[in-house]
Amino acid sequence: MADPLDCGDCYDVAHDELDEREVCDLHAPADVADTVQRSAAHDTTRVERTPGTSEDGLGRVEDGRAEASAPAVDAVVLAYVVSNDVAYSWHRSMMGLVAFDAELNGRFRKPGGFLAIKYGTGGLIEARNQAVHEFLEDYTADWLLWLDTDMGFQPDALELLLEAADPVERPIVGGLCFAQREDDPDGMGGWRTQPTPTIYDWITLDGQSGYAVRWDYPIDTVTQCHATGSACVLIHRSVLEKMRDAFTDGTIRPAWYDRLPNPSTKQLFSEDLSFCARAGALGFPVFVDTRVKTSHYKNMWVAEEDYIRQRYVQAAVDKPAGSALSVHVDVDASLESLAQNRHVKPDGMLKLDEDLERYRQIIEATKPEVIVETGTRSGASACWFAEQGLDVITIDVNPGPLTHRRVTPMLGNAADPAMAEQVAELVAGRRCMVSLDSDHSGPHVAEEIKLYGPLVSPGCYLVVEDGIFGYATRTLRTAHGLGEMVGSPLNAIEEHLDGNPDWSRDVAIERAASVSHHPAGFWIRRG
Repeated sequence: MADPLDCGDCYDVAHDELDEREVCDLHAPADVADTVQRSAAHDTTRVERTPGTSEDGLGRVEDGRAEASAPAVDAVVLAYVVSNDVAYSWHRSMMGLVAFDAELNGRFRKPGGFLAIKYGTGGLIEARNQAVHEFLEDYTADWLLWLDTDMGFQPDALELLLEAADPVERPIVGGLCFAQREDDPDGMGGWRTQPTPTIYDWITLDGQSGYAVRWDYPIDTVTQCHATGSACVLIHRSVLEKMRDAFTDGTIRPAWYDRLPNPSTKQLFSEDLSFCARAGALGFPVFVDTRVKTSHYKNMWVAEEDYIRQRYVQAAVDKPAGSALSVHVDVDASLESLAQNRHVKPDGMLKLDEDLERYRQIIEATKPEVIVETGTRSGASACWFAEQGLDVITIDVNPGPLTHRRVTPMLGNAADPAMAEQVAELVAGRRCMVSLDSDHSGPHVAEEIKLYGPLVSPGCYLVVEDGIFGYATRTLRTAHGLGEMVGSPLNAIEEHLDGNPDWSRDVAIERAASVSHHPAGFWIRRG
């Protein structure tokens, strides 16, 4: 819960730069271990338990505590520190986690449970110490799970942590959490902030030592580090017991979370980094499972500088892939027409007037008898083709209602070879053209070209629609429901049509108007 960056003991060092610094091995640095031992010797505060200060979230903890018996395998006590409010994300996530556990393994049932500690005069540190004390005294479960009340997490977070954890090899495993670091004052009483992963390595830089943020952490894996936060962390009982026995003589309060001074800078570590320092001094390794995703509710200041920074980052990430194909339309004007939804018709059809005129010219010049259309949607374009005098075979996984006598709807995936065989039987050797307008991802369009290209009669057209999305930013694609699109129709055109001796690109029809949503999309089957 406390931001470990507040203590001033962390450095900005990218992980790929650590080989240029003095980095300790993944055991407690000797100077930290010495500090831990000295701190324990000087702690003389006695335990003061206040009856009724802990709850299980549903009532008194005493109602749900286990009898003195051997702990069940992988039983878990979920602990959290509360004041008067919790974040809604935590409340919602907690309901999902508990329901998931109840359905799957019931790890929170006896001898597991829930341990809520209210803030007292001692604040967060005292509350964490009190929770650990009660866990060891009143529960027999093997694992303690911290979930701070400003966090969001997935229903399977506990199962993933337990999958990664081991009582001996990996007794401390945290989730992937982020703190909010205040970088610089904004001149108006606020601060410039940025999220930082709570994965830390101990380094020595210019004669000073401290915990460095590991900015470039490995994705979706279990990684060892020197320290992590306590916002979402699973800890084995043996760690807490050995820490209690090592740092007290039985008469003074165990100091699991008391803040330690950095032996190099003399600044205090945060309570969670202090815990990790004690664990390291006892030989317990620390890990983070980056599969366990979390969110962290924080207040922050937002200003123009933040907006500009975000736009620059977005522009770099959002850069369209484009294409090596030659361009014969005004791409910028075509993208503008897409952004303005000029292709959206009152009947639900999604085609520019300029592209409909191209279709009219093609149909008039080549006189096909039937058109195969992938992507029915509302059925408006299928009816439009029928009104041009064509029989229409239209394919969709979820087609709209169609009653036009010349339209034959087909229910299914256009990229399914069995569907293509059915369509070929319906075409039955008639003069045929094809329009591909379903899933616009590159791999899907490539499959459609391979399956339906052979149905096109010599001298007739294969039209690959919506190549314009290959030039669109992700923001624009997302606005049209294609944010997760893989590749674009342009990729399929480059792979299967461009340079193929069986096909000829009609550049003249592309140049018929300055705008089009189908650049490089008009291809004639050679005889």
